[in-house]
Amino acid sequence: MSTTARESRPRLTGLAAALTLPALLIALTGCSGSMPGASDEPSETSEPSASAPAEESMEQGDDEVITIGLQFMPETITVPVGTTVTWRNGETIGHTVTSGAWGDVNESTGLRGSQTADGLFDHALAPMGQEGDTFSFTFDEAGEYPYFCQPHLTMNAMVIVEE
Repeated sequence: MSTTARESRPRLTGLAAALTLPALLIALTGCSGSMPGASDEPSETSEPSASAPAEESMEQGDDEVITIGLQFMPETITVPVGTTVTWRNGETIGHTVTSGAWGDVNESTGLRGSQTADGLFDHALAPMGQEGDTFSFTFDEAGEYPYFCQPHLTMNAMVIVEE
């Protein structure tokens, strides 16, 4: 290859070099965990696969919350005392289910401005279809239990427990 041909190739430097597609995807998702397609190895699991039809893999029970579209669905769930609520990750990225107060939600963006974990529960949900993609907690006392996903500022929700 001639020197002229090498000099005419565009070179990425500085910020452009740092913003490769994988780095950009990680920066935009703001989460820990594996990226979709990061491994070509098949996963052995009894859970529905990420490629299962949505209507099959996303069926929701009455006492279940699913993460989808960077939101907890439903955002507010009301259950009687003694109910075990189960959270299931419906996305191919990791999330947390962290109990505690959140606030200062921007009406335009939906982003929360504050969060304070209270230690009641804090669980990292693995990506959908992987071991650890569900978490269950039994609510033994009436009250309001706010919770959030630590890295995703749009994921704010509430469990209301009634007598």
